[in-house]
Amino acid sequence: MSYFPKFDEIKEFRIKLGIKQNELAKAVGVTTNMITQIETKRANPSGEKYKKILEYLYQKSDEKEIKLGEIWATPIKFLTPGQTAQDAKDIFDSTEDIDLLPVLNNDKDRCLLGKITKKVLEDYLKKNNREAYKIIIKDILEESPPIVPHDTPKTWIRQFLQVKNNCVLVTKDGKITGIVNYWDYLSKI
Repeated sequence: MSYFPKFDEIKEFRIKLGIKQNELAKAVGVTTNMITQIETKRANPSGEKYKKILEYLYQKSDEKEIKLGEIWATPIKFLTPGQTAQDAKDIFDSTEDIDLLPVLNNDKDRCLLGKITKKVLEDYLKKNNREAYKIIIKDILEESPPIVPHDTPKTWIRQFLQVKNNCVLVTKDGKITGIVNYWDYLSKI
């Protein structure tokens, strides 16, 4: 939770979510009259009640929001540690849509080991003047991207995607099953 609505914004937030005053009152343990007074600035809730109001509103907001399972890219393209930089280059060259590939231990377990980005791979090949088929993926791994469950609300990952060449990997049933990049995220606003 990075933004805390002011007292006078609680009503707007509640209405936007389609929550009735009596539902909010019951959820936080106050009367409907108290919610009315808070929304019309005739009363200020205690810190504890304000926190409960916000937690309930954010919980309801998350329930209505698009989940990552609805926007991830599948099937996920990935590399394994024994593949070569040429394999990564071939995938990058085959499409303009991919600029990052996760590196997983294998197709069955799908445990994350790191990532390879198109930019870092290109820079490495230029700098080291080596042929791509002689370079093993495990030797040029980059730091792993974040991993989140498939039912994570979309807005929770925005900060991760603002880092250049990053993505979020999505899990379901303990396995990495999807990938969300900035364009996937923006396409579902």
